Amino acid sequence: MKDGFYFKLLFIIALGLFNSAFVEAQEPGPGPISPEGEIQDPLAPVRLAPGRQAFGPAKSQTTEDWDFEVGADYGYVASASLKQGLGTVTEQSAEVGVLASRKIADGLVGIVGGDWQTFSFGYSGSNIPLPQNLQGLNAIFGVDVQLDEASEWLMRIQLEPGVYGTLQSIGWHQVNMPGVAAFTNIVNEDFQWFIAVRVDAFQFFPVIPVPGIRWRFAKDWLLNGSAPKPTIDWSPTEDIRLFVGGDILNLNARLADSNPEVLGNRSLAGALVNYFEARVGGGIAYEVSPGLSLQAEGGAMVWRTFDFPRLNNNVNSTMAPYFQIALRGQF
Repeated sequence: MKDGFYFKLLFIIALGLFNSAFVEAQEPGPGPISPEGEIQDPLAPVRLAPGRQAFGPAKSQTTEDWDFEVGADYGYVASASLKQGLGTVTEQSAEVGVLASRKIADGLVGIVGGDWQTFSFGYSGSNIPLPQNLQGLNAIFGVDVQLDEASEWLMRIQLEPGVYGTLQSIGWHQVNMPGVAAFTNIVNEDFQWFIAVRVDAFQFFPVIPVPGIRWRFAKDWLLNGSAPKPTIDWSPTEDIRLFVGGDILNLNARLADSNPEVLGNRSLAGALVNYFEARVGGGIAYEVSPGLSLQAEGGAMVWRTFDFPRLNNNVNSTMAPYFQIALRGQF
C-alpha cells in the first residue's frame, strides 16, 4: 500500500514539474505585450481543464468585444497489452470545447464556455472489468484578473462544474466541480513563469500544485513548459509551427452504482477511477486562415493507468503508437 502511495505521489510531482483538459495548439505570438496594446493571455499555458485541453481566449482584450475560441480533436491509440493478463485494449479519444471571453472592467476579463471529453476503449479478452468509456461534460466559468498596473502579475480563477462518469450512467453521483487558481509573473516579453493549484475531489490527490514557464529562447523558438502539453516549438514561417514534446491525458470519473464488475475481489460499483495517459511525440500545426489552424501529430503512448484510488488497485498497459488531429479557431 505504501509503495502505491509513493508511486502516485512521485508521478503527480513529476507531472507538475515536467508539464506543462484544455492546451491546445498554442500559437507563440510576438510576446506578452503587443504593439497594439493587447495583453497576450499569460495564463493560456495553465488552463487546466478536466483533460488535456484547455480551450480559452488567446488574448485578454482591452476592448469590450466578445472573443471566441473553439476546438476539437480526435486521437487513436493502437492495441496495447493490459497488465495482469487481462487482454489488450485500443483507444479512441475526442474533445470538443468552446469558450468566450469579454472585458468586464479594467483589469478584469470574464470567461464562460463548455467542454466535452470522451475516451472509448475496445477490449480483446474475457472478463475485463474496466469501463468501456469515460465521459466528462462540463461548463467553464472563470475570470482573469490583472493584479498590478504594469500587467506583470495576473491571476486566473476557473471552475468546471459538470458530470464525470460513463455513458451508461449519468446522475448526481457523477457531479463534480474541479477548479484552478493560477498566478503568473511576466518577467519580460520573452519569459514568464507561473504556479497553478488544481483542485479535484475525484482525484487521489485532491489538490495539486503545477508550476511552469514559457521562454522564447531564440528567434522562432519557444519552450512551452506548461501543463498538460509541454513542447519545444519552432516556427519556420508565419503559418507553420513544428513541435516535439509530451502530452498528459487525464479524466477523473465515478462509475455507475450498478456497475457489476469486480477487480481484486472488490466491487467497482460507484468506484472512482483516475485515468492517466502519457504520450511523447511531435507534429505540425498549419494556419489555414487567420484564426483557424489544423494540427496533426503522432508518436508513442508510453504510459497508461486506470487507477481506482479508494480500492487501492490499478491496471496499467504497455506502450503503443498513437496519432491525433485537431482543429482550433479564434474569432
